Amino acid sequence: MQYKYTVSTINKKVLRGIIDADSEDMAEATLLQAGFHRVLTLKEIRQSISLERWFPTLFGVKPQEVIDFSLQLAELIESGVDILTALQLLKGQASKPSLKRIISGAINELREGRPMSDAFGKYPEAFSHTYQQMIMASEKAGNLEVGLRQMAEYMQKRLAAKTKVTRALSYPLLVLLMAVGVVALLVTIVLPSLVGMFSSFDADLPWMTKMVMTVASFLTDYKLYLLVGLVTLGALGFGYTRLPEGKRTMDKLMLKMPVIGSINVQRTMSHFCRTMAMLLRTGLLLPQSMATVSQTIGNDVVRQALEEVREQAVQGQGLSGPMGANPIFPRLLVDMLAIGEKTGKIESSLATLADFYEHKADRRIDTLVSMIEPTMTIAVGVVIALIALSIVTPLYSILNAVE
Repeated sequence: MQYKYTVSTINKKVLRGIIDADSEDMAEATLLQAGFHRVLTLKEIRQSISLERWFPTLFGVKPQEVIDFSLQLAELIESGVDILTALQLLKGQASKPSLKRIISGAINELREGRPMSDAFGKYPEAFSHTYQQMIMASEKAGNLEVGLRQMAEYMQKRLAAKTKVTRALSYPLLVLLMAVGVVALLVTIVLPSLVGMFSSFDADLPWMTKMVMTVASFLTDYKLYLLVGLVTLGALGFGYTRLPEGKRTMDKLMLKMPVIGSINVQRTMSHFCRTMAMLLRTGLLLPQSMATVSQTIGNDVVRQALEEVREQAVQGQGLSGPMGANPIFPRLLVDMLAIGEKTGKIESSLATLADFYEHKADRRIDTLVSMIEPTMTIAVGVVIALIALSIVTPLYSILNAVE
């Protein structure tokens, strides 16, 4: 919370400003400890309604901002600047209020004697659990700047992969939306206006025209019911996926679907390998690294499998053995980990596997998109052509009858 204060110094000089504190008593104590003679006024600044609070996804801290912050902080620490001064400098450079607020809160935590990993842990919306574990391991090893750079590189690769998937699927989605809009316009506006004209001439309509007119009439007459039905079905489906059983069922489906299932498996394995390699490289023990990685996996089926592997690894069975007993883990992953365990280079094996699965998933995504685009274009063209023919064919018949 922020408090607006008015204080007097020993020289009876009055100063005003704003201070961040958890409570009014703490704010007053901080001011007195800072050397001020007396606190004259202290009033909490009420937080007004802000877009950031209502729409954190849009106005919160973006991953790229965390990446830039981490790299800048690492550079300042390497230059010999102490952590508090470095954070103060970055706070002054921050242009977004949400990031400035988080840095300010971290500074207060550090001033109270807490480690940086705990300070960042207060803001999970910006610093993930993996980030916190990485900072904690780097602090213990005495190479905080190295951990910051590794975390920035890790986040940059994840962001690049996510951006590539989004861009790859944006064009097919745009084509689909345009196609739905054109078909809806033809079926609900153009065709109904021609029905009366066709009926007035008592023309013998082709079967194609009758079929399209029947569909158009159905959509026009029952559009409200159809809309309510679709919204209800979507809400029920969304609610079911929020339940533990529903989410697990959906996660199983996402791993077994043709083409998409293999892409999800490869992307999940890439994420697991890269995160594990990064955490082990910083000095975290295998069980702790496994526990951290499992919390970052979005698929419940894979997360449970990793938890089972972690429990067996704690018992001294390693990684390759327990993973080999679960068919969800690819054979290549098991074999490479077995080699890494024998040679003592498990981090290197994990890093190699991460690159391999990432490139393999990218190729699958490119292939899938290259198949979707022409297929969707042909399907849309066929539908629009059928609707156009159903309109044009009766018009020729009517013109011939008039002549």
